Amino acid sequence: MADRITAEAEEVTGIGGIGSSILIAIRSEPGLLIEHLAKQQNKSQSTIVRAIQQLEQRKLVAKRAGSDRRTIQLILTESGTACAESILNAREALITNALTPLTGTQRSQLERMVETILVDLVHHPKDAYPMCRLCREECCGDDLDCPVERGAASKER
Repeated sequence: MADRITAEAEEVTGIGGIGSSILIAIRSEPGLLIEHLAKQQNKSQSTIVRAIQQLEQRKLVAKRAGSDRRTIQLILTESGTACAESILNAREALITNALTPLTGTQRSQLERMVETILVDLVHHPKDAYPMCRLCREECCGDDLDCPVERGAASKER
């Protein structure tokens, strides 16, 4: 399913590699710093800088000076926001189609099982982002409503 979601994101946007997850990250956190993005994506800063340059060339991402002028914040352009929404909509459609054969009761059971599994899959707080890199974060509500965030929080202690 993850491979299908990634392939669909690439097909819908024409962006390969980590471009889709970068757009979703900036959508979730406008003003994200390149350094933070590199840690989130578990990539070197130079890899992120190259990816950002490609997204800038496509007019999907823009840079602005950070609060201390030594940092650079990343924001989505109008086109970048539309592209991120397309990625999330394609993901949602794939998941909805995959769940079509299930009854309402089966979906509820699956949801409870998947939540339990997701909490347990997080072995370290840094494990959380890769699991959520193409998620529509607002669906989870507050951080601790998200099973992945709950798993990460339990490992911080």
